[in-house]
Amino acid sequence: MTVSSPGRVNIIGEHVDYNDGFVLPFAISKRTWVDAKRSEKFVISSRGYGRVEISSLKKTGKWTDYVTGVLKELESSGFKVPPVEIKIWSDLPAGSGLSSSAALETAVAFAISELLNLKLGKMDIVNISVRAERNFVGVQCGVMDQYTAVFSRKGQAMLLDTMKITHEYIPLNLNGLSFALIDSKVKHSLSSGEYNKRREETRRVLEILKKSSYRDVKIKDLEKISDTVLKKRAIHVLEETKRVVRAAEFLRSGKMKDLGELLYESHESLSELYEVSCDETDFIVEFLKKNGIIGARMIGGGFGGNVLVLDREEKIKRIFKKMSDEYFKAFKTKPTLMMIESDDGARIEGRD
Repeated sequence: MTVSSPGRVNIIGEHVDYNDGFVLPFAISKRTWVDAKRSEKFVISSRGYGRVEISSLKKTGKWTDYVTGVLKELESSGFKVPPVEIKIWSDLPAGSGLSSSAALETAVAFAISELLNLKLGKMDIVNISVRAERNFVGVQCGVMDQYTAVFSRKGQAMLLDTMKITHEYIPLNLNGLSFALIDSKVKHSLSSGEYNKRREETRRVLEILKKSSYRDVKIKDLEKISDTVLKKRAIHVLEETKRVVRAAEFLRSGKMKDLGELLYESHESLSELYEVSCDETDFIVEFLKKNGIIGARMIGGGFGGNVLVLDREEKIKRIFKKMSDEYFKAFKTKPTLMMIESDDGARIEGRD
């Protein structure tokens, strides 16, 4: 029995999903497939990473933790998980800001649920996958990635309220424009610490202000924050959340130029206030802006990965070719371009 789960692109709303903000993601047609069957021992294999036998559900610090963490959380939820063999393959690049970890986690949870007839609901799969990444892998992620992997619909973006954990579908009517991804070829590792550090910084702001949520914080409240770094982090969270709400309205009404301007504003905030960009992604965004691309910004946790681009497909390809040569001169590596399409969330692909 095989299931698959998609990667995702977040149009706007970066680093606010763990701060009770709004986000605007959609699933893409790059996916991770998981085949699960009963076995005499726990075996995890991947076409890209090899075959590993697991003697116990303990953390190893390796890529298998994303799988083992899900199995561990299933057991912590009261389900007995017998030895299983899990085979994984994917056309979703890891470490590129496309949420490959959430795709893997949700696919594993879904596959095991189907194999063992656990009857997990969609939200159960989301919660188990989020806990696996937080408790086992050690990345204090928000809910967006796993939620998008499960609830997405082809042709739709989701305006997701990460405080209420509710969403509204918004048609991806781009008025003849397309989304694309430019891979900087700089790979990030969120578990290395910077991601968790940003989360702790935003938590400290709430602690100082004696607030339980950023929904209760106003810009004027930040006058009480003397630490410059903490203030910058909080300004990003508040302003980015506002940008998401505006972006959803622009998407509904087909105002693509206005949406593009918000993408550039988001990138500037992520680079200068939240400080999660890098020279390579800054270079790409600045080049695209100077050459008249409607909108672009870094996506994902940061420190590398992909840049999201909005414009006509032909124009994106033409400007990318020009940019690629300049990028190679600056960084001695070639970026890659991928046009993207929306897709459905996690689904059963077939049964043995």
